[in-house]
Amino acid sequence: MSGTIWLRRHRRPLLVAALMALLAVLPRHAPAHEGHAGPMVDFVTANDALKAMLPEGARVTRRKEALGAEGAAWARSSLGVSLDDGDVRTYLLARAADGEGVVGAAMDAEFEFEHGAIKLAVGVDAAGKLTRAAVLGANGKYVDAIRSGIGTGFLPDLEGATVQEVARRAEAAYAARNNVAGDVLGHLRDMAAALAALTHGMAT
Repeated sequence: MSGTIWLRRHRRPLLVAALMALLAVLPRHAPAHEGHAGPMVDFVTANDALKAMLPEGARVTRRKEALGAEGAAWARSSLGVSLDDGDVRTYLLARAADGEGVVGAAMDAEFEFEHGAIKLAVGVDAAGKLTRAAVLGANGKYVDAIRSGIGTGFLPDLEGATVQEVARRAEAAYAARNNVAGDVLGHLRDMAAALAALTHGMAT
């Protein structure tokens, strides 16, 4: 058998073998956020946290909507928080048991944190004050820093706080070089402001 004929017959197996050899030496990437930061550690489930943030007996519906320019302008003028209009947010809206009037809202979200992520949740009442806030989870590498910097699970110090108070606490944390608390409080401020803006003026 000539070399040319042998090469034609074995071209595909040779290409497959070369590809497998290449894949074997390429670096393998760990799942997102787990390579450097470790696996996600959960402190409280989102369902449990969101349930605790809304009034008992309320009629709860899940909504997904974008914050309009009017809502963003209201948040900036009334709360002193700048939010991007057009961003789509998913949240829970709570109405009174008889369906009349909004009595609260809550949402959870995940944010980048160092080389990993942190999961947060916050609820507000009809006046826009925080009902409860929580650090739901974080990558294992940062658990100790978060626990010592601001706490894990529910954050009782924030119950009843206004958005402006949360903003001031974030600024104070940064001034004290507690960047962990500053980052967490900053995200909670924006989440609470978004909820207040989305539900502002909802009568029915």
